[in-house]
Amino acid sequence: MLTWMIYAVSVSAVLSVAALIAEHSARQRRSSSRWYWLLSIVASIVIPAVMTSVSIDIPVALSSSVPKNVIALHEITSTHLSPAIWVENHDSNSIAFQHVQLHALDAWYGASLLMILVLAASATHLQWRKRQWTTASVCGVSVYLSADVGPAVVGLIRPQIVLPTWLLDSPQEQRAAVMAHENSHIDAHDPALLTVALCLIALMPWNLPLWWQLRGLRCAIEVDCDARVLKAGHKFAIYGETLIAVGERQSRYVGSVAGMSESRSFLERRLKLMLRKPVKRKLLVVVLLGCMSITLVTLAAQVSPPIMSDTSKEHTQVPVSSEILDRYVGTYKASESTVLKFRREGDHLMSQRTGQAWIGKYPMSDTQFFAKVVEATDTFVVDEHGHVTGLIHHQNGREETYPRMLPAEAEQIEATLAAKIKSQIANPASEAALRRLIEGSMSGNPNYSEMSPDLQGATREQLPRIEENLKQVGPVESVRFVGVGNAGWDLYQVTHESGSSSWRIHLNSEGIIDGALFNTGP
Repeated sequence: MLTWMIYAVSVSAVLSVAALIAEHSARQRRSSSRWYWLLSIVASIVIPAVMTSVSIDIPVALSSSVPKNVIALHEITSTHLSPAIWVENHDSNSIAFQHVQLHALDAWYGASLLMILVLAASATHLQWRKRQWTTASVCGVSVYLSADVGPAVVGLIRPQIVLPTWLLDSPQEQRAAVMAHENSHIDAHDPALLTVALCLIALMPWNLPLWWQLRGLRCAIEVDCDARVLKAGHKFAIYGETLIAVGERQSRYVGSVAGMSESRSFLERRLKLMLRKPVKRKLLVVVLLGCMSITLVTLAAQVSPPIMSDTSKEHTQVPVSSEILDRYVGTYKASESTVLKFRREGDHLMSQRTGQAWIGKYPMSDTQFFAKVVEATDTFVVDEHGHVTGLIHHQNGREETYPRMLPAEAEQIEATLAAKIKSQIANPASEAALRRLIEGSMSGNPNYSEMSPDLQGATREQLPRIEENLKQVGPVESVRFVGVGNAGWDLYQVTHESGSSSWRIHLNSEGIIDGALFNTGP
């Protein structure tokens, strides 16, 4: 979930820049720009959701008798444009990453609930404030009067204008300008626009670019309103003086409402926009800005999302007695340098692989358990005497047998791993093995005799993709040792002729590569 959230933020950031460029294009054409920001907010939520979950039917021929191909949208995106996948490839084994990943969804729900409560409290507070306001007629329109709020529009279903009492002592022309501004907000349905934006952001309150887009929307709403007021025939001199007068008396905050009072820096920007003269070659500038904006939107849609799956929907948890759960508590040997620990927590088990965080394992039978955060299941092996001798770990279409081990042996493995991590010294044979692995994979003929059986199978399945990625960056120029990771793997940064790659590699006691991961970059 954490990598998906990072992906969503990346998409929103690109769309924010696209909306900013589209806004500048609208300014050149002297047209409304607030819709670009609203579309950016909508797209920031829709694109990540659609790209992750939607599949499309692609007909392979015009004939109806020919079957269709079903393609998931994320399969036609570019993985090279995904910061989320980069983070997952580099840090997914760290304890901190696993811990945050485990609680990311809970934090999301909590943040959304908190924002909904804040919006509800703000609406309730606004209703309470309205009861303290008096009513009056200004320019033939019934308005609220407040000592420290306004000019603004309050209310969603029946929006009404609230004015500060000091405005009654202002010249008639200024009162008319204020009323024209607020009535323009009502006619353009700006309060509803802000409400929709806030409700959408409540779906992803942790997405910081969305808040920047909301700020852009609020600013665009005011700039568009200024343009409508001037277009209606109000004089700039009077309207500008009115804006300055309102800006000198900042209104008290009563929630996200459409109003005339803004910060002095933004007020200065609004005045400059109203005074700005048309630029030369306006059409060329508009076309260039429009192309840039469309390119960025396309780029946002091309960012590849991490593959999301909820394994808890594929399996059903069943009740298992605590006596049975306690039988499985212990340590199992995953490799020469990795152990898998189990402990009981209530009605399920918790497991921890060396160097990673604890994750929940839930029973779907007396011997089979599934995880909710990863696609993995464990089947415990029980002999005829009822003794647990090991487990079979199923993940990514493969299964591995982990024998049960004594606690002292597990402590020795973990102590050896801790010493290596503390030393930050590479395995003397890992760099040479890495060079041979890269050279063989790039040529399409890796030396499988130097790999463990599991790595052999994974390499054979992924060799075309591995070969393609490595050929894009070219031959190796230099290899630099970076350090030892939390799982005891050696980390290397490789410089290629046309790019670079980051590698994690692990050799067993016999010098066989039993683990290798990499990521290429420009």
